[in-house]
Amino acid sequence: MILQRVLTVSLLLLITYTYAYSQVSSVIHQDDFSDNETGWRLLNGREDQSEIKNGKLRWKRKSTTGAGIYNYFNLINDKLEYSAEADFSVLKPGSEYGFMIGTDQENAVYCLIKNMKYRIVLAQKGKGSLLQDPSTSFKVKPTGNTLKVVVKGNTLGFYSNDNLLSEVSIPPNFGKAVGFALWENSSVDIKDFVLKGAKLPINVVPNLAYEFPAENLGDGVNTQYGELTPVVTPDGRGLYFTRTYSPDNIGGASDYQDVYYSRYIDGKWSKAKNIGAPVNNDAPNAVCSVTPDGNTLLLMNTYDAQGTTNSMGVSMSRKTKDGWSVPENLQIRNYYNKSTFNEYFLSNDKQILLLALERDDTEGSRDIYVSFKEGPDNIWSTPKNLGSIINTPGTELSPFLAADNSTLYFSSTGHPGYGKNDIFITRRLDDSWTNWSEPQNLGEPVNSKGMDAYYSIPASGEYAYFVSEENSIGKSDIMRIKLPVAVKPKPTVLVYGRVLNSKTKEPISTGITYRILETDKEVGIAHSDPEDGSYKISLPYDQVYTFFAEKHGFYSVRDSISVPKIKEYMEIERDIYLTPLEPGEDIPLRNVFFVRSQDKLLPTSFPELDKLVAMLKDNPTVEIELGGHTDGVGSAEGLRRLSERRVETVVEYLVSNGISKKRVTGKGYGGSKPIAPNDTEENRRKNRRVEFKIVSM
Repeated sequence: MILQRVLTVSLLLLITYTYAYSQVSSVIHQDDFSDNETGWRLLNGREDQSEIKNGKLRWKRKSTTGAGIYNYFNLINDKLEYSAEADFSVLKPGSEYGFMIGTDQENAVYCLIKNMKYRIVLAQKGKGSLLQDPSTSFKVKPTGNTLKVVVKGNTLGFYSNDNLLSEVSIPPNFGKAVGFALWENSSVDIKDFVLKGAKLPINVVPNLAYEFPAENLGDGVNTQYGELTPVVTPDGRGLYFTRTYSPDNIGGASDYQDVYYSRYIDGKWSKAKNIGAPVNNDAPNAVCSVTPDGNTLLLMNTYDAQGTTNSMGVSMSRKTKDGWSVPENLQIRNYYNKSTFNEYFLSNDKQILLLALERDDTEGSRDIYVSFKEGPDNIWSTPKNLGSIINTPGTELSPFLAADNSTLYFSSTGHPGYGKNDIFITRRLDDSWTNWSEPQNLGEPVNSKGMDAYYSIPASGEYAYFVSEENSIGKSDIMRIKLPVAVKPKPTVLVYGRVLNSKTKEPISTGITYRILETDKEVGIAHSDPEDGSYKISLPYDQVYTFFAEKHGFYSVRDSISVPKIKEYMEIERDIYLTPLEPGEDIPLRNVFFVRSQDKLLPTSFPELDKLVAMLKDNPTVEIELGGHTDGVGSAEGLRRLSERRVETVVEYLVSNGISKKRVTGKGYGGSKPIAPNDTEENRRKNRRVEFKIVSM
């Protein structure tokens, strides 16, 4: 954002004593401007023309306001002192130029020269104030100067041709962006940039060794245009991403950003296709997350009923038989964002939303926040800052939370790194969401001298997908790299299958809910594909889960699945059957449990029986017959009497919860109707069951 020229003098603080700077001699970065390998954020448009060529950065600006061209240097630290120096040559008389130090254009100190005068401006959240009045000095040459700034703590010294012009106080920890400033109608050449200081150590993951180099996904995905925001599907076979200024975008080559999709087929990524409306329109579009079932997309921006982008924010679109639905906006309590940029991430269980925003409590230009789903009505809690372990005076962006809900990957300009943005890993240590392990750099080649961000991994954790400007076909490309164990999340289990009509075996499109059996806590929601009924969901290991699908006109059987404690990713197939509400159908109550050899219900049975209560209340004319069954171990008569007592216990539970006793009958069959041989404990467990049958409707 362009800063307005300061018209009134508001002197904050001018230090009148001489600050004794130590000699800063260690070179952190040196740029001869033979190319832009460093990644300076050049400005080109109606008001600016800038290029790096032939050993100089040439910048021409036609405007009545100021702007900055800058870069991020994560290895500097104002507590250790650093300096920036460059040669400036005036191309147009009366040009005003100099250095900027800070977080970005809106939050920076500007040290400026014009003719033989200098001034220092402090910008905070886009509003400028004078730290140093315009002052004349014979130490300033009218046509060109070697300028230098020296920063230590909250003190900045501004030099021209090795002569001190001024020393001022600046806010502490004011970011790690260093660059150049140009005001009004000005033109300059900049040469021989040198950054000196004591390098900060990069906190790289210990014993990190990538077996193979990063792999460009090839021309099926990457083009001469910029590719950004890769989101790999949890099964690793699909990839959503954005492409900038492509003629294949909805609005043509002038359309900034559209979403594309590619499939991994026979060891190669297919030619990506624009996924079209309503997800794509003439606004910047991006997929932030895709659910494990592949049937729900989290999208950047909000949409109206016609599919037109309303404003910044976040929304969801679901797969239908006719394509993607018009996105539905998420309602986040007290949502606002002061930045013109935003990123989001939805956890695999659809209960946690991460946001990269600028808010009142943001430490830098953007911080990462968390929001939690509140009930079934698509309402989300007020964003909570993840805290200072993760967030810095720099910029944090592109959060990715692994399926274990504790391993977080993110990009930052504020933690020490190799380039202007690096990718880091941290792990959540408790449920406060502010207590994290110290972020660790993912090292080379994931991180480079350029911008590295938008990290995404499938449920297997085998590969990481990210954006890099290194060895790219275009401006930025999507890469992938095989991950070593040190930077993988905890292993998860991908449960997959189909939702089917138990009678006709036809596919059913509906939602599937997963809960922890012991606590009945909801841990995930999936949706089956509208075409073939397929679904997928990623679950943490070492738990027993119950799951059920719901569809009008069907009884939702509540089944269970035990996910073992594992050391590596695994997949489990489990189809889900819905039974039509029709007379004569035997429907198992799979999660009704009793104390061994007794008729006392275990508390884990209550959620299953509550679903039966709800079905009977929703269908007040339905009458059912309960059937109790045991395994075959014991006397036939004793097992029959036990099964009858258990049926009576279930009837009493239903009646105590408002169901008329006239609507429920029951019978105990003991072990006379097994559904499996009684030869193993697993099979005997199958035979110990309660079923019901609709006798009238």
